Amino acid sequence: MPKHSLTSHWYGVVLMVVLGLGGGLPVGIQGQDTIKIGPLQPLQTLPSLGPAVPVVPQTKAPVAAPAASPAIQPEAPPPAVPPAAAPPPLPTSSALTITAPIAQAYLYIEPYQTRFEVIFDAATVLAWLAPEAALPAALSADQQKQIVDTMASRASDWCTLSVGDQALQVPMPLVAVIKGLPGNTLPLKEGEEVALNQALVGFMWEFATPPGPDEMNVTWKGWIKGTTKLPVRVFFGPLSETGEIHSTIKTFRWRNQGRMPRPAPLVAVPQIPLPQPFRLPLGGILWLVGGLVFYIYLKVKDHKLPGGSLPYFFVWLLGGVLMSQLLVLPIHTGPAAQAITQVAEAQKIVSPLLRNVYRAFDHHAESDVYDVLARSVDGELLRKLYLETIQALTLDGREGTRVTIAEFSATVDKVEPNPKGAGFIADCNWMARGIVGHWGHSHPRVNIYNARVTITPVKDEWKLTGLEVQEVRRL
Repeated sequence: MPKHSLTSHWYGVVLMVVLGLGGGLPVGIQGQDTIKIGPLQPLQTLPSLGPAVPVVPQTKAPVAAPAASPAIQPEAPPPAVPPAAAPPPLPTSSALTITAPIAQAYLYIEPYQTRFEVIFDAATVLAWLAPEAALPAALSADQQKQIVDTMASRASDWCTLSVGDQALQVPMPLVAVIKGLPGNTLPLKEGEEVALNQALVGFMWEFATPPGPDEMNVTWKGWIKGTTKLPVRVFFGPLSETGEIHSTIKTFRWRNQGRMPRPAPLVAVPQIPLPQPFRLPLGGILWLVGGLVFYIYLKVKDHKLPGGSLPYFFVWLLGGVLMSQLLVLPIHTGPAAQAITQVAEAQKIVSPLLRNVYRAFDHHAESDVYDVLARSVDGELLRKLYLETIQALTLDGREGTRVTIAEFSATVDKVEPNPKGAGFIADCNWMARGIVGHWGHSHPRVNIYNARVTITPVKDEWKLTGLEVQEVRRL
């Protein structure tokens, strides 16, 4: 495998979204649990609900790096990072004109998912599809749909990805017509026409990958209309670096080298503290009763014990002591779960459950998401929450990128008994925010929710079993 020249830059793609359910945070909150993953700066990638990422300031003053997570033991110290480069702007509505052919690729490496995106100018794509046809001045909605449908089938095998030596299953590409320039693009509204000199065609492949891959190899076959070079910018954790795929090489290799932080582990599901049970030594009781019945039987039948009654008595007593450690049954005499009546008590239960709901969507395989959700959610709410959260974590429009939470905080305002059974109902607010990057720029997301949640004891654990949204606000 040839070596590629890579240049590291501070750049970020802060992942962020909100699954929560709550309105503005009220004044005079009694119980609050906040997880703040460092300062949320433009284009700074933050691991979802994980430890804060070291940020190198623009000054020369030394900054102490935060301690690494115990779960991460890199083989070698990460390389020195140069001062941060100026991040690309957020997308704007300014008219941007394409003056030369464009071919640009982006590789976004995130926990459990890697996304590869490629952008070509629409004029180059059209000239490749129909070399003899005259290029239109603008693309209508029907023409855009025709380009998307045609290129989706033709590009199905253009990109492959392997983690080390393991080749991954190739998903169908998502194709979109967008306008602008790489790093400053805008999605098109339904039915909107776009000038050809402002139109781009974007291709996106999403691969399910390990949370912290050591090496990735991207192979590209989409060499259209004589293109021979495809510049690549890689985004991982808080860093980025650049490289290139050449038509004679066709493969780009990225190595982790301990630079990409792993996601934080899930929070433990709150356990229900049970009172100390009474231990009933059933084995010892059966032994003693059986020996006593046997002795009475001998007396009634006027049988004599060999050696007399004293040895029998000591054997019977010793057997009772030994058998008392067998067949011990715990008997709970108190209530199964303590009643939750205080806001502070509810806060310690509700916040971890909601946090794990967000963390479940760090995964991108549906089965994995369900498995992690089931640790904190139970009953009919499980499927409903999955569908609603997928919708909440997906960007608007036809681009389809899913956002990942970067910063989350939850507050319980009121708690009351569950009138339908065990557990309690809590009125709570929570907020989540972050930034997702694609097509070379970033999309901020901030949602605030207010809801009533029902928490129920399930097999000695607290689970989220009901959710009634009162208000949702997107900032």
